[in-house]
Amino acid sequence: MTEQQQRDVTVIGAGVVGLCCARTLQRRGCTVTVIDHVDPGMGTSYGNAGIFSTSAVMPEGKPGVWKKVPGWLMDPLGPLTIRPGYLPKLTPWLLRFIANTTPRRVEEISLALSSITMPGLEHYTALLDDVPSDQVPIRRQGCLYLYPNPADVAAAAPDNEVRRRRGVNLEMLGPDEIRQLLPAIGPEMAGGALATESGHATSPLALSQLLAARIEADGGRFIRAKAKGFAIGAAGPTHVHTDHGNVEVEDLLIAAGAFSKPLAKELGNNMPLDTERGYHMMLPQPNVEVRLPMLISSLGFGVTPMDDGLRLAGTVEFGGTEALPNYARAEALLTHAKRLFPDLNDTGREPWMGHRPSMPDSLPVISRSNRFDRVFYAFGHGHLGLSLGAVTGRIIADLVQDRPSDIDATPFRADRF
Repeated sequence: MTEQQQRDVTVIGAGVVGLCCARTLQRRGCTVTVIDHVDPGMGTSYGNAGIFSTSAVMPEGKPGVWKKVPGWLMDPLGPLTIRPGYLPKLTPWLLRFIANTTPRRVEEISLALSSITMPGLEHYTALLDDVPSDQVPIRRQGCLYLYPNPADVAAAAPDNEVRRRRGVNLEMLGPDEIRQLLPAIGPEMAGGALATESGHATSPLALSQLLAARIEADGGRFIRAKAKGFAIGAAGPTHVHTDHGNVEVEDLLIAAGAFSKPLAKELGNNMPLDTERGYHMMLPQPNVEVRLPMLISSLGFGVTPMDDGLRLAGTVEFGGTEALPNYARAEALLTHAKRLFPDLNDTGREPWMGHRPSMPDSLPVISRSNRFDRVFYAFGHGHLGLSLGAVTGRIIADLVQDRPSDIDATPFRADRF
């Protein structure tokens, strides 16, 4: 291997994105060190919806979406809430978000998203090709967009048309076909769209732990510590300051999810990163059979079968990284799910809250720093961190090793703002 390939890379962040980057770099011949204050996969990656959304080719912001916000905020069961007092801090982010909802920008963002979401699962297959398939907690059974009401079918038509234009394979299903697929579904059902090439993790935590185990088995190092800042020399950071001492670095990757902003700022990039706080409700004994994951866009949540039960995940809450959870948001997910599945059992239910790292243009930052050649960024994946973990690892490895890539990373540059 060349000296360029034998790089020593320190990754801050042991979520699924950081782990995929570390494992990809390691398999390319780099030595890797991963720093996080929690065990691998125990941060936001622990509680995601578990869906590999290869059909997620539309940004969160769409033309006219701002008109719906007041109604959402007024609805206690709605998909969006903003914590009292947080709006002044959030306003610059919201203005950027709205600026990215013009038809032209939505088309540009959609093209960029499709270039990384659609091949997302294929990159996991490549990354984990040294693991026996029965040990990989990934199932490729598709993902169902569920439409409880006729109005949902009509509202979803423009997005489905964009998906088809991008090349997403969709099968439209009527109410009877939905009932055959989901016998436990309630009386309200208008149809659905099956994205046949999507999939889900039967345990997001197990996937992260698998990646971490492979990294460690091949000589990677994990440091349980909180990154607090850097010692910076003329060529860039020389050490990471942590609450357990200093760690010497050569190449540095910031992949700390919603907590990446202050670290990137100290390194010269002030990113418009905020957090969409998301909730899940885990049902260990659901009493209904759900064979594949589903997304109910009109209600802002997903339902995913997992090894340890049924996960209801979703909603968006803006409130920063410090406020305590409001588990009424998780209870709202349960209320919606019981309308869909009247026999749903919630005995032993467990709520959870995590921080999605979200950019106002719905595109992650996957980039070399524009200030230091040996600093790289991989964060801001919003609702798609799990979906984009492996493809992000591929792009970062290409950047670190100065390799040409068949994925254009220009839309994800750190200096695009």
